[in-house]
Amino acid sequence: MNSTERRLNLLVLLQSNQNWNVDQMAKHFEVSRRTIFRDLKTFSELNLPVTYDKDTGYGMMKGFSIPPIMFSPKELSTILIGLSFVESQVDETLVKDAQAVQYKINSVLPTDELKHFMRSLGDKTIVDPYKRYAAEKRKGGDWFTIANAISRQNEIVFEYTSLKSGDVTERRVRPYLLVYFTDHWTLIGYCTERRGIRSFRIDGLKDVELTPQTFSLKRVPGEKALLFRTSDNASTIKVRVNNSQLVRFKSSVPAIIEKEEADKEGASTLLTFSFDNLDYINNWLFSFHNDVKVLQPKDLIEKRVKLISDMLRNI
Repeated sequence: MNSTERRLNLLVLLQSNQNWNVDQMAKHFEVSRRTIFRDLKTFSELNLPVTYDKDTGYGMMKGFSIPPIMFSPKELSTILIGLSFVESQVDETLVKDAQAVQYKINSVLPTDELKHFMRSLGDKTIVDPYKRYAAEKRKGGDWFTIANAISRQNEIVFEYTSLKSGDVTERRVRPYLLVYFTDHWTLIGYCTERRGIRSFRIDGLKDVELTPQTFSLKRVPGEKALLFRTSDNASTIKVRVNNSQLVRFKSSVPAIIEKEEADKEGASTLLTFSFDNLDYINNWLFSFHNDVKVLQPKDLIEKRVKLISDMLRNI
């Protein structure tokens, strides 16, 4: 990062509604204290209203804001990677929103060089092309209302259609997390009707409304607990995974790995985790073909054998 980029970023830092001391700023930008003092002197010479308090450090005078700062090529690249990911979504609303963001950023870039950089990189950066071009775009749920409710800690009410049974129910939920799983978004929150934490595919939500009722996050489980929660009837699962597939397995398993043991030969690894839906995990395990061997529980082994038998009958 050159001195101009650092000073622009330092100005953004000082406008972040919190004060910073010199040591904190030096550590943040990985420069010396002397360099930070030189930057602050430059701001003073430009008559920028940088404030100082001996107890809290440096900040920016309230009410003062600097016009939008241009993005560096590296920052634009990061934004475009994120937008490309959104454009690969199956939710057509998100895709349109991503395209609108890209147009707006391009319209305010200060130089033709940066505009050309953004256009060319945007055209040549594609995340998950099969999903982006092959998957049919569909109407998703009202993710913005949900995101707004999460931010403001407001309960929401909606009509929910179960994709499994087709049943339609009215729900009132305290929304905690929005999570993306491969081809859909899921809301995780506390359902007041069921008196427990539940998951809802947001493409099954209809007529989502923000209520004035707020909730506290003090007793809400942490992110991992919400994502990988299991019921009382969860089974302990033990599998042996060939090390050639170990990284892919660990990065996509829908559970927290509780124990990991490498074999003596170094060719495979024994993994232990808990899961409460054996049918789901059985189908998921087949994406690893014969690189995974199920050791426990017996019910999962039997399901695995039955699924193979059914597959053979359909050949």
